[in-house]
Amino acid sequence: MIIVSIMETNRLRQFCVVVETGNLRKAAGILGISHSGLSKSLKTLEIEVGKELTQISGRGIVITDFGKKFYERSQPFFNQLDHLLGGSEGQAENNLRIGSFEVFTTYFLGQVISEFDEHQGIELRELVPGKLEQAIVRDDIDMGITYHPIPQSGLEYLKVAKIKMGIFGTHAMKCEKELPFVIPTIPLSGSPTGVKGLDSWPDEKIKRNICFQVTLMESALEIMRNGRAVGFIPHFIAKLHNERVKKKFELIEFPLPKGMKKVKRDVYIVKRESTREDSNFKRMAKVLRLISRIEGESP
Repeated sequence: MIIVSIMETNRLRQFCVVVETGNLRKAAGILGISHSGLSKSLKTLEIEVGKELTQISGRGIVITDFGKKFYERSQPFFNQLDHLLGGSEGQAENNLRIGSFEVFTTYFLGQVISEFDEHQGIELRELVPGKLEQAIVRDDIDMGITYHPIPQSGLEYLKVAKIKMGIFGTHAMKCEKELPFVIPTIPLSGSPTGVKGLDSWPDEKIKRNICFQVTLMESALEIMRNGRAVGFIPHFIAKLHNERVKKKFELIEFPLPKGMKKVKRDVYIVKRESTREDSNFKRMAKVLRLISRIEGESP
């Protein structure tokens, strides 16, 4: 077992640069050390590891099979070390890292930008429910936005808004006797509501004519715009979509099937229990309440 000291960490970083450049002289130039000094450092690292990491090949070197595996195993260590030391080089420390799923985030980022300071860096990651919660636990993101909570210990779910779901399509779909649907391909598991799809349709109770399955909401909207199918989507997405398209591509709402109740979903901001509700949290809650007002719902 190797106990990694500061000097050993430096040697490990040097080895990684050698692997990434594939050339000892180029790596030495990047690192700002002499060719002989880098060679000596690699030899010392090999003694510490107990195995050969590189081999001489002509005038250059090749990385051994063990060296390649050693390099791959070193990456999680450096990721954790960079995080411990305050983040990766070049990454803005004040970036707000948000996670949500693409069904919800279509046309969402514009609303976020309008409420945040122009100097606020924002990272938006598309994560399905469950993966979203895991990312918050790992501190990969600062907060999540969901209407499909998958409870996990250590997390807090704060209800901040409510949205409506509805069937939307173009006027061309009015002549269809049985509406064809486009739905998300990604199934949902672990939801306490028992819903199986990201679009919240109660498939176990109400069957529908599924003709298209897509990964991206924008792909679904393209199919809908072309009059090929309808989608079960949030009202705010339909309204923001209609503001951006020509009249012939506007989406109208269709009646729900007989026996199906109106679907409204509570929207939650998810955070670690140890994370305080700061100004970013309050601004995000404001954005979500604004979305509720866009579709005519009170928060």
